[in-house]
Amino acid sequence: MKAETFPDITMAAAAPVISDAPPTVGQLAWRVSQAAARPDEWWHRVKFVPDERVRVDLDNGLTLIIWAPGFRLPAHDHGGHLQAMAVIAGELAEVVVGDDGATVRPLRANRVRIQAGDRMHEVVNPGDGYAVTLHAYA
Repeated sequence: MKAETFPDITMAAAAPVISDAPPTVGQLAWRVSQAAARPDEWWHRVKFVPDERVRVDLDNGLTLIIWAPGFRLPAHDHGGHLQAMAVIAGELAEVVVGDDGATVRPLRANRVRIQAGDRMHEVVNPGDGYAVTLHAYA
């Protein structure tokens, strides 16, 4: 039987659904992972600035952040907004601040992480090189 005789069940040809609802966690993670797989579309916007964190808003609603070596972003939350984030290059460490103390976890490349909007955390680049991350918020 020829492949042409089978219906397209992947929905690859389906028109995108437009909704006023905020994106789901899965949709945010998908957007970040798709953009991370296409650095040729945004890598030219990376700017390495010593001792600073550089934030670049991309045309597609994503945010690119470049972290200088040793840069520490103080404890903060995301004001109730969800965040999907992927480390593209380098490594970061996240310190989660909770009622029972602080927990440190590495944030490594090639993984999409979800950050709840009301969870306090701080982020640091512990390495000697720059780190690059992609973010989507809802």
